Amino acid sequence: MDFYFVYSSGGGAGDWNGIDRIFLQYMPKYFKDHILIKFGDIFFNHRSHTSIVKPKIWNTVDNVRKWVCDNTDDPVMLRPSNLIMDVGTTKMVSYITEKYDNINAEEIIWKFDDIMEKEQILDKYCSVINSSSIDNAVTFDIPNLFKVRTQSGNISRDLFSDTVNKRQLIDACIRYANITYRGTGKNTDKLLTIINVAWTNEDIEYYLSQLDYMPTKLGIGGLADYPKNKMQVRLQAMDNLLHLERFNKVHFLGCGGIAKAEIIKNTLGNNKCFSVDNTTAYNRAIDGNTKNTAFSGYFDYVTKKLIRITPDTYRKILKLHEAALEVAYFNMSDMKEILKGILLHQSGQSSSYTYECRARLIIHNFDVFRYNAR
Repeated sequence: MDFYFVYSSGGGAGDWNGIDRIFLQYMPKYFKDHILIKFGDIFFNHRSHTSIVKPKIWNTVDNVRKWVCDNTDDPVMLRPSNLIMDVGTTKMVSYITEKYDNINAEEIIWKFDDIMEKEQILDKYCSVINSSSIDNAVTFDIPNLFKVRTQSGNISRDLFSDTVNKRQLIDACIRYANITYRGTGKNTDKLLTIINVAWTNEDIEYYLSQLDYMPTKLGIGGLADYPKNKMQVRLQAMDNLLHLERFNKVHFLGCGGIAKAEIIKNTLGNNKCFSVDNTTAYNRAIDGNTKNTAFSGYFDYVTKKLIRITPDTYRKILKLHEAALEVAYFNMSDMKEILKGILLHQSGQSSSYTYECRARLIIHNFDVFRYNAR
């Protein structure tokens, strides 16, 4: 399976800027050809803001390929045909739950729909798809957040636990997909039509029957939260219904780690139309803080295990990296520099240089995932 680098996958300004500064020099060609960006990370504010949209970017950016190109100073990013644009709607649900404490599932769905209409989100989304020549745009859904942080702490919100809510969610997906289809010239090849892994086959049949078009590409969502011990059975049932290999592209969104990527591959086969992404590689690389109380993580190519980077694990990590040099992207000299930069960052000596080391560690971790998703 192809594995995608998630360009807009969170982190603070230091980490974003670090990725941008090293992109031209260090980003592998493979990942330049397999980049996933998130509409929400580009255009939506974090939950604490008064408005969901970032006014300046909302009003000035229509071509997201050019936006990435300008950020990275890499003209190659104007051309990748495999680029995927995900919706990034987690920010919308987080924004809603921040503004309306203890809101229930039905109210989340209503507020989400209200924001979509008032802010003309789908109009903007279609405009960006058309202006950017996007061939793989995920259709909108309302993400099923099991835990959303509010002022009261972590509150469980399993939006799929109630049959009525589940049908409302599916109906919203139908409505958003049909609007996006019409707004992008009724070209099914532009869209990765969303299907949630938690939907039953009956749900999927209902969903497809209500669409104005027959999808040629799919985006499979909800994988990160889906129980690992049930995933094989669910994927097999979905494949029995849809015959996934007949689609032009099937992308598994945020698969939930290497283990789940392997379940997908072992259950459905390593089909050339399949691809996957995951942000764990990014998040573990930037776990470290500047107080030496939290530590960034290095993924090993061979064991696939995560090792936290500390002075005590420095030599162990280098030994593991040396054993994997045949497949590793960074050589030993590079990895020594990366690890030393991470240790400097974690000891309170953060700088542009240490953020660039974190960015290179992000690339390493993504490359480990790529290697194991092949």
